[in-house]
Amino acid sequence: MSEMKFNCPVCGTELSVVANKDNQSNDIDRQAVFKGKTSEEKIEILRKAGIDVSNLFSIKNVTTEEDAVGRMVDGKLLVMSDNDLVLTTILHGGTIPNRRLFRRWVMAQVFHMMTETDYGKKKPVGFTEALKRKGYKYQWNVVVEEYRVQAKLFASDLENFAERNRWFNKEVAVAIAGHYIQELKKVIDKTPVKKCNGVPYVRLQKHDVFIDDLQTEVYKPLEKALINIKKARSANALYNAVSKFYNEVKKTYITHHFSQSKDFKDAYKGAGAFFTLKNLILFHGCIFPEMNQEASLEHLKHIVKSDDFEGYKLFGVLKEFLVTNKIDIAKKQAEWRK
Repeated sequence: MSEMKFNCPVCGTELSVVANKDNQSNDIDRQAVFKGKTSEEKIEILRKAGIDVSNLFSIKNVTTEEDAVGRMVDGKLLVMSDNDLVLTTILHGGTIPNRRLFRRWVMAQVFHMMTETDYGKKKPVGFTEALKRKGYKYQWNVVVEEYRVQAKLFASDLENFAERNRWFNKEVAVAIAGHYIQELKKVIDKTPVKKCNGVPYVRLQKHDVFIDDLQTEVYKPLEKALINIKKARSANALYNAVSKFYNEVKKTYITHHFSQSKDFKDAYKGAGAFFTLKNLILFHGCIFPEMNQEASLEHLKHIVKSDDFEGYKLFGVLKEFLVTNKIDIAKKQAEWRK
């Protein structure tokens, strides 16, 4: 594997491309990639590869019948050559970094949580404990934002929607919401009962609820919101239902001491491991034993294909993958800081 650095012809940003040496081609090969294709077809190839094409234009000369791709630079329209590195490496084994497609920040966060330590100590506490430390509200902030993004992706990017929905789907949302109701009932059962004019009540956060009104004022709105999650038939409907359930949670009772849902933790581990593995394969030259990059990606997809494959198991795959590829997390973090 080799890394090439160059300036993007679209925006001028310096990018790097990881390419297989045996897939690199000469200028003649590169020119042949787009031979016979119209400028619109070339732009479409780039768009499907995840390149921002908002600054690209189709240039046609009515006199000479010239057909080319152009880009705006400092107010000037420049013609792009067919052997341009960005145009061709995507078809010759290279990978163009793209945050929208590959969620590169996920790997940085996973590595940070894997190496998080106790205050004043050097020994890592472990990923599970690091997640627990983020608290119960963090769980809801993550899931609401996740379903919001999925609702957007469903309308514009089904491939990425499927990858994310594999971990955070309706079943997980139902489980997380149901877990909250269970936790709430435990709290209420342990809350001291007081009396007002002989009528028993409990205090939830900053308001009092009569015991006889718990079902109608507390449980019924939550159960109704949970039913709406179960009834959701689209990504947008699911997001709205989850968001509304969380609004009920905030109005009812929420505390840092609630434990995070088991289903949330497993989905979080699965998603974190999946996108970290994908980034290591795409951008860091890592592969599964006796496989190339393409085969490694297919193997990763095959591993998570089964719906009952749990996230913690994939996290175990990630740990083994780091060892076999001799990835030193501390060194990677040092490189990023530098």
